[in-house]
Amino acid sequence: MSNNSTQTEFAENMEEKSESKIYLVQLPQGRELQLIFLIKWRAEVLGLPIKSAFAPKSQGGIVFVEAPDYDTVVRAVRNFRNAVVLKDPMPFSEAEKYLREFEVKYEREIEEEGKEFELIPGMIVEIVDGPFKGRRARIVSISKKKVWVDLMAGGALLIEVDMDQVIPVEE
Repeated sequence: MSNNSTQTEFAENMEEKSESKIYLVQLPQGRELQLIFLIKWRAEVLGLPIKSAFAPKSQGGIVFVEAPDYDTVVRAVRNFRNAVVLKDPMPFSEAEKYLREFEVKYEREIEEEGKEFELIPGMIVEIVDGPFKGRRARIVSISKKKVWVDLMAGGALLIEVDMDQVIPVEE
């Protein structure tokens, strides 16, 4: 019996450790994207267990970071000028209202050779015109006529292209 209860306690502890919390990082307004790309890079290079980072427009100077603990977030933003991680995590119920700002408001279907497709954030596309022709990218944001994409070239390079200059890549 003690072996079975030990396994149950271990499983419960692992579930508690794997749960993520949302931490707030305060920084000078206008530098949110720089910090998000730094967090993305450090999470990849250092193997930090950061699940997401986002900065809603309604909260200038704040970046929300989803991570298991405070120390992970501190390591991700270390040495970023004037960035301060707030010690207490924010409940998911409060963060949900800020996530609603990222809902897709504009969707566009493009017809090419009889095929219809829609562009959505997170989709991998190929740029078919302009200086980055032939490059693959991931859609970050969509507006009425433009698409913000992150070029998949190893570094974090965010560019804006017209909607008709990208097509989805079928994998």
